[in-house]
Order: sequence, then C-alpha cells, then structure tokens
Amino acid sequence: MSFNGSSHGNDSFFETEEPVETKMVTVYTPLIYGAVLIVYLMIFATQYRKRRIKALTELPSIFNDNDARRLYFEVKQLDEEQSVHEKVKKAVLLNRGAEAIRRSFKLKELEPQIDILYKNGSIGEEYWQRYQNEVKLTEIEFKETVQEAETLQSGWSQLFVTVCKEICFNQALSRRYNSIFKRKEVCIKEWELKINDDGRLIQ
Repeated sequence: MSFNGSSHGNDSFFETEEPVETKMVTVYTPLIYGAVLIVYLMIFATQYRKRRIKALTELPSIFNDNDARRLYFEVKQLDEEQSVHEKVKKAVLLNRGAEAIRRSFKLKELEPQIDILYKNGSIGEEYWQRYQNEVKLTEIEFKETVQEAETLQSGWSQLFVTVCKEICFNQALSRRYNSIFKRKEVCIKEWELKINDDGRLIQ
C-alpha cells in the first residue's frame, strides 16, 4: 500500500490554490472618510436650517413690519452699488439689533399671559404657533445682527450688544415721554383747560 497517490493529490491541491491578494490601507483613509462625513453633515445641517427658517418666516407675524430690518438691507444693497460710510452701516445695524431686543423683551413680557390664555383655551393653536414662531425668529434675528457686527469690525460684537440694549431703553423712554405728552394734549382739549407757557394750569 502506498500513500504516494494521496500525497501527489495534496500537492496538486496546494499548487492550484490562488494566492490571496492583500491591499494596504493607509492611516489617512479613515481620516478622509471622516472629513467627507463631517462636510456632508454640515451641508445637510445648513440646508435644513434654511428650510426651517423659510417655513417659519411664512407664518404671519404678531408684530408690525420690521422697518429697522428693512432699512438695514436697503443700506446693505446700496453699499454693493456704491460705497456707504462705515458709521452709517453701523448705525442701521445698531437700530436693527435694538429692535430685535425690544421684540425679545416684549415677547418675554407676554409669555405668562399667552401661556394662561392657551391653557384656558382662550386662544387657538394657530395663534400659539405664531407666538412660538415669533420667539424663534427674534432669536435668529438677534444672532444674525451679532454676526453682522463681527463681520463689520472684528471684536465689536460684545460692545454691539451693550449699545443695542442702551438704544432699546432710550427708545422706550422716548416712547413713554411722547405718550405722556399726547395724553396731556388730549386731557387739555377734552377738559378745556388753560395752560400758560410754563405748563401751569391757569385758574
């Protein structure tokens, strides 16, 4: 009995086996995949944010038209056609930021009343969504003004926020004074009062 046949068969088997091809993967390959994934996620997040903001802006606002925002973009468009002085651009941006702060304070002031009315069923789902939408848009608006301030002048954003608050408070005092003055004029007319040049009542 001989095992030569089986030995020869095994030799033939190993001879016909194809060699396994190996490929070298560099250490940069996972870094490249990671970078591509991060870029894709950033693009997706940007597009999602734009679509969300567009959907929010389509809802009707509970405020009047934002004249400060409109004026800023008019000046910005004018700056593309002809050079606008930096002080003018800063002034309209400060006015836009102050308006965003004013609306933010007003929304926070109304929040307790809105919550009570919504829970009691005094206002519908549509108005509640409009209120929530206005809060989000106001936050986005103010963040955009801060970013624009940093673009106009590096490091100006911190001072920008402080000045915007001061402008907002000064405008509030001015509106309060004007309302008191108008109320005074109405009272004088309705009650037929006589006032001298010093503002004193004539007996």
